[in-house]
Amino acid sequence: MIEYEELRAEIDRYLMERFKYRKSLVWLTVDKIIVTRRNSRVDFYLRIRKVESCFPPDCLIIARLNFSKERIGHGTHFLSFLTGVARKYGFNYIGIECANIKSGAFAKKLGFYSIDEENYAIAVINLTSYFSME
Repeated sequence: MIEYEELRAEIDRYLMERFKYRKSLVWLTVDKIIVTRRNSRVDFYLRIRKVESCFPPDCLIIARLNFSKERIGHGTHFLSFLTGVARKYGFNYIGIECANIKSGAFAKKLGFYSIDEENYAIAVINLTSYFSME
């Protein structure tokens, strides 16, 4: 559980720096979910899964990601950051759960594959390649 707390702390530092918050935004639940407190700029819910489900094993699953200002690069920047974090902590996949039309289009743009009609995943190595070509 200590590595998950370190993961939580890294995400918290990232969001605090990116969105200029002074207080901690992020906490880790007992069932390995990293979530943000309610605030005006970002809403985030990340599941940590080491076992296979409809998503591959060793997957960080974005269940909710919402920024108050859209289409200015926050999502891409966050995914680039999350890719580095996933590599550091040994996660091989990143998933997007229950994607709506906007997040589905975002996933496809980044090269995620569709698991079913609303869930997407991508190998971290593929995202690493994507971000290194930008």
